[in-house]
Amino acid sequence: MSGPMKLLDGLKQRSVWQVLAVYLGVSWVALQVVDLLKQNMGLPDWVFPFAIVLLVIGLPIILATAMLQGRPGGGTPAGAPAASEGSGPETSKTPAPHASSELAPRRLFTWRNAMVGGGLAFALLAVVTTGFMFMRNRGIGPVGSLVAKGLIDERSPVILADFVADDEGLSRAATEAFRVDLSQTRIVKVAERSSLEPTLERMQVDPEQPLTETVAREAAAREGIPAVIAGEITKAGSGYVLTARVVKPEGTELASHRETARDDGEIIPAIDRLSGKIREKIGESFSSLRADAPLAAVTTSSLEALELYSEALDAIDRGDSQTGIRLLEEAVEIDPEFASAWRKLGTELSNRRQGRARATEALERAYELRDRLTPRERYLTEATYFYSRFDETRAIAAYERMLDLDPNDGWALNNLSLIYGGLGEDERALELLQRAIAVDTNSITLGNVAERQAALGRFDEAAQTIAAGRRLFPDDPQYYFGAARLAEDMEDYDRALAVLDTLATALPANARAQAGVRFSRAGIAQLRGRLADAAEQQSEGREILRQMGRPGANYDWGSFWMTLEFRRDTAAARDVLDEMFSEHPPEEIEEPLDRPYIGFANAYAAVGQADEARAMIAAFREAVPDAPDDRWTDDVAELEGLAAFHEGRYEEAIDHFLELRRLLPGCEACGLREIGEVHDAAGRADSAIVWYLQELELPNGRAQDRPFLFERLGQLYDEQGDLENAAVYYARFVELWEDADPELRPRVEAARGRLQEIVRERG
Repeated sequence: MSGPMKLLDGLKQRSVWQVLAVYLGVSWVALQVVDLLKQNMGLPDWVFPFAIVLLVIGLPIILATAMLQGRPGGGTPAGAPAASEGSGPETSKTPAPHASSELAPRRLFTWRNAMVGGGLAFALLAVVTTGFMFMRNRGIGPVGSLVAKGLIDERSPVILADFVADDEGLSRAATEAFRVDLSQTRIVKVAERSSLEPTLERMQVDPEQPLTETVAREAAAREGIPAVIAGEITKAGSGYVLTARVVKPEGTELASHRETARDDGEIIPAIDRLSGKIREKIGESFSSLRADAPLAAVTTSSLEALELYSEALDAIDRGDSQTGIRLLEEAVEIDPEFASAWRKLGTELSNRRQGRARATEALERAYELRDRLTPRERYLTEATYFYSRFDETRAIAAYERMLDLDPNDGWALNNLSLIYGGLGEDERALELLQRAIAVDTNSITLGNVAERQAALGRFDEAAQTIAAGRRLFPDDPQYYFGAARLAEDMEDYDRALAVLDTLATALPANARAQAGVRFSRAGIAQLRGRLADAAEQQSEGREILRQMGRPGANYDWGSFWMTLEFRRDTAAARDVLDEMFSEHPPEEIEEPLDRPYIGFANAYAAVGQADEARAMIAAFREAVPDAPDDRWTDDVAELEGLAAFHEGRYEEAIDHFLELRRLLPGCEACGLREIGEVHDAAGRADSAIVWYLQELELPNGRAQDRPFLFERLGQLYDEQGDLENAAVYYARFVELWEDADPELRPRVEAARGRLQEIVRERG
């Protein structure tokens, strides 16, 4: 039996509600097919709504058919037994008298007629669409394009006259926006203004004056250019009416179109629509018209700066931040009052840790210019500025106002999630990110989704998100680093190294990525006790940073922390620190915010030199007097905690480390090991174990603490007589440092020997 016949028989056995559900499902599939054909075949935009109208018209017909055919005498109701053939001599073939009035509707509203009618309706849509496209491409009738009619040759030059508007700046901006959009077409090319200067000089017209329609038509006549495009912006109440016309040099109008804008902020989108319609009438295909993305809706008097800003956003969304930063620098050079470009520049410089002073300057400049912005831009600028000043409350309020304007604002959702993530509210942050992804799947937001999923311990989901990011944004290194960190969180270090090797091969020209690969490899090598390998990788990474001109590339922090944490040689670590400070004093770095005062403060505190650490905090305050207090409060808490610890003031040290955790709610691991070490030093083994385990059990804790935690937990459990747990952690430590450097082997052998003794003791 054929497909349609099967469908007919199936419908006869369904209730009205079941038929409605089937119809809606079939309609959805039909619309997906129509949309796919429209996009791939370059069909006009009215095809999709035409299909919706046909389906809406068909709905009451289908429902009427279902009700009539489901009534007695109109078909077999669902669930009723079918009458057998030849059911008896008394079976009558004559309809009952009351059925005669229903016979005609039942004959009209049959399933066969409904199916045939639907097919004919969509056949009509196909015929109308085919006829439209044929007439357009052949230049027949009013739908025929100018190129198809032979009025303009393909790739002919046209002159774009300056838009007429009461405001000169608006005229200039609209003209440039239209020029940018029109330059996307492959049908004609816009004559460059510079190419018209000789003609204008011969016409004794100042080339610096606005190019009016009259001047443009005369220049076209002189140069044999077939058409001029002229536009006008007229104030209409609080909005605007935008008109564009294609005219021949002698003034004959070939095509025209009109769009409206509700306010100043709608002008650029209206110009996008207007240029699209003009390009369509000239002869460009519908599919290529739909392919153009509008310029960003931000405030600037310069279309050139706006175009650079839009290109920068596109580059950043693809993961190419370096190109984005360069384009943003060019945009603010062209328009120094381009607040949104300053804001985005500051954000990217801060995210990539490239010139923190420059980033601060950019954000402050944007904040100074906020009063000239649209409400959305102003709230975004304020939120970014407050967040950079560690004022989360005011930043959240500004982002919430953005969401009041548009609950689907992707930027507000993404940035608000970062604040909640920093406050330790990972579930809330992930919820906001998932809303943002539903609006716009860009590289930044998708990467943040993976990070939140990992923070919540949802490793499988994070792996899927990272895999999707690598497919969608193959040039963005964050997904490689994310995959490596995820493997490291799961203690699969060989897998992490394999991902880093893939990244090094995939993006050889990305210096920042190559430096990141070296430092990530160094971290894994150090974690596994291979300190010589780690030092070599760190050296290569610093060399790449030096070639990039990055401030602070001369500081060998890796050697300091390896000496202190892994070699347990505090005196040697002090020597490394003193040598770094004397050879490269922070003051030699030009930008105060880039000077590593805080890094030196933490390092001096870690080796028990509290006075030197406090001096570094004071130097930072002096170098950056306008920095917000929150810039260093967490560092001070850690510094004072370490100072109290080294001086044996254990309860005071714990209070400082608890304060550190309060100041950094988004850093779940911060302070945990430190509090454990205080209890450990005070002889409180049970409390030390609790705090050590708390860090170790975090989904994405500090991997570099694992060797210490494994080794020390094994020892503490052993001292308490808990041999089962002692064996577990000794085994994990031995496995982790199986191939450690010779200088670390004695510790590995000690743990291995004790593990073997425990196994023998327990049989």
